[in-house]
Amino acid sequence: MLITDAAVRETAATIAQSLGGDWVIDPEAPTDGAAHLISTDGKGISFRPIFGGTTVQLWITGSAPPPPPIDATPTEQSTYEAQNAVRLPQGHRYNKAATLVTENDEEPETIIMRTLEDDLIPAFEYKPGYVGHRPWVDLFDNALSEVMDEAGPATDTTLRDRDPESDDIVGSTEKSADAEPGPAVERDPQPAAAEEAPHEPASPPVQASSPTRRKRPRRTSGKAAK
Repeated sequence: MLITDAAVRETAATIAQSLGGDWVIDPEAPTDGAAHLISTDGKGISFRPIFGGTTVQLWITGSAPPPPPIDATPTEQSTYEAQNAVRLPQGHRYNKAATLVTENDEEPETIIMRTLEDDLIPAFEYKPGYVGHRPWVDLFDNALSEVMDEAGPATDTTLRDRDPESDDIVGSTEKSADAEPGPAVERDPQPAAAEEAPHEPASPPVQASSPTRRKRPRRTSGKAAK
């Protein structure tokens, strides 16, 4: 959805209301076709339509740092100085463009608010080093990494918290203390030796006898004995 020059001030009033009570339309801003919002602590937000209203150019302006804490300890003073060192300095600007032509045909106010919350408002406290840089994202990632390193690896409590009665692990070899002893199982039983019957001394081998030869009658001659 496009935004026209005539709708800029009306859109600015809606954005100021969405940001909260600390933000109002700057009554001293110049009439330059842009909308200018200012907060009670001096921060500034401005935007104007470009490219025929298909895109909006947004920028923020840094404010003066808050006053130092009274009777601050050395640690508090160091923290204050460190926070000021990363703030967007007073009068410095940081900008980003956002297209208003989307597939969902979103309202310009919705796109402007999302761009402010994601890319510009955090830059008040953490100034970017270059266009597109979002140091607040790096800060969160580093803090998350430190927390994860301190936590260490997660302890596996699966076995500790498991209900023994619902344990359905197959092949468990554990034996309860009150279980009745069962018959002992002999591992790899040896085959029983075959019982040998007592044997008598072997008889000498019987030799086969040759058949008895029959004596043939002696033949006598017809001559008489002399």
